[in-house]
Amino acid sequence: MVDLNTDLGGIKLKNPFIVASSDIGCHLGQIKEAAHFGAAAIITKGCIPRPEAVGLTRKPRFRVDFDKGTLCGVAGYRRLSLAQAMQLISDAKKAVDIPVGANIIVGHPGEEERELVTKASRVLYESGADFIEINTSANLPAHFGESEKKGETAESFMDEMSAKYPGFVRQTIESVRSVVDVPIIGKVAYQDLNVQALMEAMEGARVDVIDIGNSGVALLPDALDIYHPDRTGKIFVSADKNLSLCCYGDPLRAVARANLIRGAKQLKTPILGCGGIMNWKHGVEAIMCGATATAICTAFMLYGFEILEDMIAGLNSFMEEQGYRSIKAFRGIIVDQIALAPSEVTVFDAVARVDPKKCNGCGLCAKPAHCGLNRRAMSLQEEIAVVDEGQCSGCETCASICPAGAITMIVKR
Repeated sequence: MVDLNTDLGGIKLKNPFIVASSDIGCHLGQIKEAAHFGAAAIITKGCIPRPEAVGLTRKPRFRVDFDKGTLCGVAGYRRLSLAQAMQLISDAKKAVDIPVGANIIVGHPGEEERELVTKASRVLYESGADFIEINTSANLPAHFGESEKKGETAESFMDEMSAKYPGFVRQTIESVRSVVDVPIIGKVAYQDLNVQALMEAMEGARVDVIDIGNSGVALLPDALDIYHPDRTGKIFVSADKNLSLCCYGDPLRAVARANLIRGAKQLKTPILGCGGIMNWKHGVEAIMCGATATAICTAFMLYGFEILEDMIAGLNSFMEEQGYRSIKAFRGIIVDQIALAPSEVTVFDAVARVDPKKCNGCGLCAKPAHCGLNRRAMSLQEEIAVVDEGQCSGCETCASICPAGAITMIVKR
């Protein structure tokens, strides 16, 4: 019998699958549905603590590339007002028995913002929030929110303020700590202006969990049509432009894994991993990269909360088959195999060898432009690949791309 329970910085979870803060956490029906299908916890939609925040007034648009598991947003993000967040958390705590957390957007560094975030944290804690997530996504190159100040949206570029932001975040977390008695999560986006500095600031403030992940700054795959460039901004039926700042789903996974490993190597704080988790296997990958639990968004937006049942069953079967009795048993097991800098890697002399009986003469191995020290090490002779061992740098490219498995790397001893 395996144990799927995990402790995320004091947040007790029955499995490692959390519903991430996003448009799937805007109303009570979503929370109840997620809980019904087995979510371990849910983080409500981000709240803007400023008094002028008007709440869920924007009309987001999403375009999906279903085959690639990708979703692109157009109208920026809707945000909860403080009053909406209070009501949602209060109602949720009466309706479900899983932890419910409040996500609070932290914007421009300054005393007023710190006071607003601190006040909002206390109010949402008193409304029943089981944990508070301090969201630093406002430190992305552009931030979208609900505000009356500029009509439909408040957008700000952090530029000159970015240097002040990590210190401000640390002070804000310390301030929030003084008014709440629940775990605090610090959220860092992959493309924050200072990811490393923010993680260090959060750990310095003794945050309970660091959430590494968010949407990516990217364009929806296949949105560009070089033969009809005028259509690029018209992939949405009811919006006049595409938006390159909001891309979610499968393409983020490679970036997410790298940031997870980076965090796992440098932090002592438990990590909540997010980004490109579309099934249970991706959840296992995130845990092996150092995450204590995972936060999921796009998969639910595309396939619904019911996939949670498959994710939980898949994880359970995997652990039984592999002999893992607990989540902790495989957490971070690949982290030490990944280096953060070339100086950490010991490279052994090696040379490519070709098995002529397996070689089909396709010539792929002779194409890489970097092949050879002074001239190409790989060539075709009578339709069979041949290696000039004196020119081979042992880069492993030819062995990696050989479709016939005819090339192996021999380490020189």
